[in-house]
Amino acid sequence: MTDRTADDAWRIPLAVYGTLRRGDRNHRLIEGATFLGAGTVEGTLRHVPAAPVREYGFPVLLDGRGERVTVELYRVDSPDVLDALDALENYDPSDEAGSEFLRRVVRVFDGPVDEAQIYRYNGPTDVLGQVIGGGDWLAFRGGDDF
Repeated sequence: MTDRTADDAWRIPLAVYGTLRRGDRNHRLIEGATFLGAGTVEGTLRHVPAAPVREYGFPVLLDGRGERVTVELYRVDSPDVLDALDALENYDPSDEAGSEFLRRVVRVFDGPVDEAQIYRYNGPTDVLGQVIGGGDWLAFRGGDDF
């Protein structure tokens, strides 16, 4: 991980693997960002199914040695966008222990950039559903509303 100040964090490209991808429900939050291309990151995707406390299902990224996850890469145009994404992901930089996701810089493979920020899951494991084989949320989700 590269040392960056919090003030500069929004300047680092962002890798998205779930509901922020094109065609999914939360993409509107980054519609103004510049699409850089696709790539992969190391990790494992797990499905968190919809439940009474969650309106819809979504994927989470966990550590996974040797496994790859499909991502879209974006250049975010302002710190306000990153703040909105932090809110969506329940990430509070001043309370990482209490955050559902942590924003980290990771290596990107087969993409237009070498590193990007990504949201890794930091929440309870009892809500985790099945492993998303192949590491591609949109292929897993298909046309169904999870």
